[in-house]
Amino acid sequence: MLKKFFPSCYKVLDKCFRGGGRIRFISLKGVNLLEKLDSVLLILRGKVLSDTVQKINFESVNLVAIFVDGRKEKTYSVGGAEIPLYSVSVLYQKIDGYKNFTWFVGGCTNDEFGNSKNFLKTFGMSEEKIVNLEITSAISPTWLGNLRYIVEHGADYFATGNEQVSSGLNFNFTPSMIPKIETENIPKYQIDLSAGTDFKFIAPVQEEKKSVGVNLADVNQNLKQSCQIAKYVFERVEPDTIKFVFIGMSPDSFCCENSEEVFDFRYLSILANDSGENADLNFTAVKNTFNKTFSAEALINWQNDKKVLSTDAVEKNTQALKDYIKLCLANNAKPVGVVFPFAPAVRKTFDKNILAVFREVIHKFEETEDFICCDMFELNLNYDCFCDVTHLNSKGTQFANAMFSMKLLKNDYLPAENFCDMTYECWERLAWISAKDDYNKLTERILKASVQKIGKKNKIKLAFVVRGAGEWCGDNLYNCFNSDSRFEVTVFIFEHPFQSKNELVKNDFWHGVDQLKVRNISVVAIDRVDADIPVQDIIICLTPYFHMMPKAIRPGRLLLKTLIILIPYGIKSSTFPIYNLPIFHIAWKICYPSKFELDLYAKKTITGMPRGVVSGYPRIDVFFGKNVNLHFDWKMARPDAKKIIYAPHWSINGGVKYATFQWNYQFMYEFAKAHPEISWVVKPHPLLLSSAVSNKIFPSVEAYQDYLQKWNDLPNAQVYTGGYYQAIFATSDGMIQDCGSFIGEYQYVDKPMIYLTREGVRYNDMGNEILKASYTVDGKDHDAIAAMMQKVFIEGDDYKASQRKEVFDKYLNYPKYNGMLASEFIYKSIAEPLKKEETE
Repeated sequence: MLKKFFPSCYKVLDKCFRGGGRIRFISLKGVNLLEKLDSVLLILRGKVLSDTVQKINFESVNLVAIFVDGRKEKTYSVGGAEIPLYSVSVLYQKIDGYKNFTWFVGGCTNDEFGNSKNFLKTFGMSEEKIVNLEITSAISPTWLGNLRYIVEHGADYFATGNEQVSSGLNFNFTPSMIPKIETENIPKYQIDLSAGTDFKFIAPVQEEKKSVGVNLADVNQNLKQSCQIAKYVFERVEPDTIKFVFIGMSPDSFCCENSEEVFDFRYLSILANDSGENADLNFTAVKNTFNKTFSAEALINWQNDKKVLSTDAVEKNTQALKDYIKLCLANNAKPVGVVFPFAPAVRKTFDKNILAVFREVIHKFEETEDFICCDMFELNLNYDCFCDVTHLNSKGTQFANAMFSMKLLKNDYLPAENFCDMTYECWERLAWISAKDDYNKLTERILKASVQKIGKKNKIKLAFVVRGAGEWCGDNLYNCFNSDSRFEVTVFIFEHPFQSKNELVKNDFWHGVDQLKVRNISVVAIDRVDADIPVQDIIICLTPYFHMMPKAIRPGRLLLKTLIILIPYGIKSSTFPIYNLPIFHIAWKICYPSKFELDLYAKKTITGMPRGVVSGYPRIDVFFGKNVNLHFDWKMARPDAKKIIYAPHWSINGGVKYATFQWNYQFMYEFAKAHPEISWVVKPHPLLLSSAVSNKIFPSVEAYQDYLQKWNDLPNAQVYTGGYYQAIFATSDGMIQDCGSFIGEYQYVDKPMIYLTREGVRYNDMGNEILKASYTVDGKDHDAIAAMMQKVFIEGDDYKASQRKEVFDKYLNYPKYNGMLASEFIYKSIAEPLKKEETE
């Protein structure tokens, strides 16, 4: 068979990389787990009698006699019963009376067991009825409990394989494994006859069943043993209840020599004292031992012990897998192979011929049988995912199980809706290790399933999540959803977690909350990172930084049945690399202000940008509205004063490092004080306080507050914090600033902007073109700053006005691009896919 179907196997006569002992089994005939087994105990060392007896589960074993030396008593008490105790020396006299019993031999070495077996056989004992009780010490108690559980309680699926599977497969990181039930023949309605002759139609009640999986993998378990375990399970569970069998393998699985002398493991299931009800179905007890980081010692001590590969071994193991697959299919269970990842040291040195043989065999079975294999051997995981070269740690386990789940979805073994209860954190990991097209197609399928589920609801809970009022997207979009009776809309506004917690910061935060409330917006203020937030159907994030959000809205807590939309709070003008934050991989929709930004992220993000849309910028919609009268009270020292905004950024020594405040903050104040012909609004970034104090620009919060107060004390200046600054933009005559998002935002009012530059900042193509159409000056050069403000603001020489309009029309004129305002576009793109389908 091997030469005919797998010719390359005949060319490979090498050593495989792993060694070690094995647990040995034989056929599974004749013993039902729930039968009481009459047995005799033979103990070769009397001092271990007590320990040996404890290995036996007396709910399944009826012990009738004990033969042991070194004990003076005549009986031994077991569970309230007195069992006769005989000396081994009289064994030959008594053995005829116990020939039909099963003999458990304990307290012995392998050689001693062999001698005892031969001795008993001379008296006519059947070899199948002679059991080495010491084998239980090599079997995991958890494995024994799991075996008892699946036979006593059943399951939806189980796994077999070696220690990579027992430690690596964790059903807590996979979706429900209950396949979709075909419902074409199930009536959509039931008839309620409880009201006598006046019957009515009611919807059938469907209870969601949680799938149960049992991990039956264990140390050194080979394909033959795995198949025998599966046969044992199938013979004892209800027919057609097992939906999947996960066949754990490693690339050298076909190299393993299967000894002909194997142990009958029928008895192991009745020797476990622990009840099956206490079984650790997902083998957490095993996995906890691997919840650690990779050490240098693990690599240094790794031994690449190869063993000879024979064509005979390959042929026998190939037949074992074939038998296993056919066994599963005969019992209407889908067989799924799984190979877990190995550390780079193994991947780089693994025998290529052995790997080729393995994949040739697997590929043949995938072509000829209803079988798939998730081969993750070469999955590009680094050492931080392993605790040694062959075992995943908890981080690696999550990666591998997410990849395994993707394989099942890709092959339509599971419906997309089963994945809606996975966390975004679990799924997002796949963006880094899977093919981009696969990831995007499967993500689309899952999100579509979530859309369908949400669309069936009478009330859809939609939440805006905003980091301080300064990032609020504007009222128009909120009002679109709030006026739609299907949506229940809430704004969750939270404090910046890395900002100083002082009175000035707190006052600004609560001032921002009040700004929204006074406009009849349903606001919930979140002032604790661990605050409880009700589960939402849709979350619109106004910042891409999950790590700054409350924990309840982070990917580790959010499930895929909650749709995520991102509306960036700014217009990206720099090259600061935030393209691969998790939200860009998992969001249902990402609403970009311009086509340039969408195209930029599509190039830079590892998943591309298949769910990105050019929506425009909802915060700016107000400038395009009809009959909009924006008003702001400027402090005017002179009635003809020019109204100028001064907007310093926070990034003095962190982030994108836009800020020039550290070099010109005092100069700007002095200039304003000396020029009453200008009315000023100082609009500091919300983080400027923390940055200015931590970078020693001011010795204390009070000193920073004094600086702002000095501005407020001027007859021609005031400080403004929080959101709703559109009216300030609209009524201003110009801006001087060093922020990032304002580079683009201020273009919408068509006013001159002076931008303060510093070395080291890099802008993207759109940012550079906007700055070329603006007035730039070195943020350290006070004379140049003064001259530019004199020329542009005071004298009104806006000589770049026409160039500015050209750049605006090229990049930022989204109403012209979409034919509608951003709020309308975003509302429609969310609401329309959620429309209920018409039902008969």
